[in-house]
Amino acid sequence: MSSHATSQVSPVQSSSFRRLAWGLLAASWACALVSLGFSLARWAAIGQEAGWGGWMPLTVVPAQALLVGLTPPQSMELQWRWVGVALECIPAVAMFYVVLCVHRICRTFLAGEVFGAVVVRGFRGVGWGFLAMFVTSLLYQVGVTALLSWLASGQNGGMIALGVGSFEMSVLVVGLMMLLLAHVLAEGRRLQAEADAFV
Repeated sequence: MSSHATSQVSPVQSSSFRRLAWGLLAASWACALVSLGFSLARWAAIGQEAGWGGWMPLTVVPAQALLVGLTPPQSMELQWRWVGVALECIPAVAMFYVVLCVHRICRTFLAGEVFGAVVVRGFRGVGWGFLAMFVTSLLYQVGVTALLSWLASGQNGGMIALGVGSFEMSVLVVGLMMLLLAHVLAEGRRLQAEADAFV
């Protein structure tokens, strides 16, 4: 009897599944917060190399600027630092939207529901969020290269750089996969509802 009851336990209630759900939940929030913290801190560090020992000019400059050979300005006024912070918030909004969708999915999993409407909406939100990250990454590239090149030139000129790298391609592919998965889950729910109604 006990062995039969054990065999009927849903995999959703297994300790390994719950650990994975908690791990994904914690990791998504941790990665998002660390990424945002570093992104915002860079704008306090750019232009401070003379006072901070010269250790950071290349470590804090956004990768998009480094790829086109931009160097950080020797100094930066406070208002331009806030412009940089605003630029960081563009992709951050999309990133945190994805994290919130993952949060809802994991909490629903932990509640024992795997194929419900909340999960479908969650995966659909993750998909659209990744596609938004693709678009906002391009907007961020344009903004940050324009700002840093303009400041480095003494506000006498600048350049705009735009490119699609491995990050952009990855989030584009993952976004499309999540939308496909959401469609499959929604179709599965529909078929299950029809089967239940027939029975």
